[in-house]
Amino acid sequence: MQDSTKHFTLHSQVESEEEMKEMFERTIGQQIKYRLVNCNPWRQNLLLADNYRKKRVFLAGDSAHLVIPTGGLGMNTGVGDAIDLGWKLSGVISGWGGEGLLNSYEIERHQIGDRNVGASRYASTGRRKWRTLGGPIMFEETLKGDKARAQLHKVADVEQRKTNEMIGAELGYRYVGSPIIWTEPGGPEHLFRTYEPSSWSGARLPHVWLDDGSALQDQIPNGYTYLCLNGSTAGSEELSAAFLKLCAPFKILEIDCQAARDIYQHSFLLIRPDLHIIWRGNEPHKNPEHLSMVATGHKTIEDA
Repeated sequence: MQDSTKHFTLHSQVESEEEMKEMFERTIGQQIKYRLVNCNPWRQNLLLADNYRKKRVFLAGDSAHLVIPTGGLGMNTGVGDAIDLGWKLSGVISGWGGEGLLNSYEIERHQIGDRNVGASRYASTGRRKWRTLGGPIMFEETLKGDKARAQLHKVADVEQRKTNEMIGAELGYRYVGSPIIWTEPGGPEHLFRTYEPSSWSGARLPHVWLDDGSALQDQIPNGYTYLCLNGSTAGSEELSAAFLKLCAPFKILEIDCQAARDIYQHSFLLIRPDLHIIWRGNEPHKNPEHLSMVATGHKTIEDA
């Protein structure tokens, strides 16, 4: 694994079972019966595997990336790995997934692991910064104590937010350079703390409340979905035929909702089973068969 810890690897300050017992009893504040089963040092590591796949073996979750609790990204990142790999394995086992489908797993998830390790490090710097201001002076009823507490509050109000505000890392990520995404040049900046809904290819379809009060995501069926938003289903028959030829699951969903049009800003979107956007446009795709082959991992964009 790549060692991304640098000076952020922290060792437990508890060196022995006796110290652990003393700390536990001091924390509880009263005598209770208990048995110490084990006492091992714990390290806060920021690590990323060099590769997520070797032949038939795939890494996901903590085996692929280690972050620290600060920022709360560990489980979210692991669940994202499982979702990404799960539908691709299903496609290959079912027979409609091409070679590029499983190859895309490492390309997509390694970049997210790398970003989230960085986000966790960023969150840790915030927490460590305000905690360095603590000490006995915080409990002094003096002018110096008042000043120290005011400074701590000021710094913590800025730095602690790096720990708690991670919605950009949680919802705003998109897959760049994936062989099963119809890549667009450019794209929005990857932000840790700010989420800007985007229909950019590779992004996860942003949430929208429909006019009947339901979530658009709840209307999307399993498999690939051709989302039509401007009152037209142009291109749907050709695209449906292309996916049918591959025996891949495909549905057409027509939505009449101004809020969805405002957020997605395109008339047509091709959505894959994990709700990430493969392609978007205001006109039907010029080569639906090629698009379907890219989406299912049989071809790349560059293939003629």
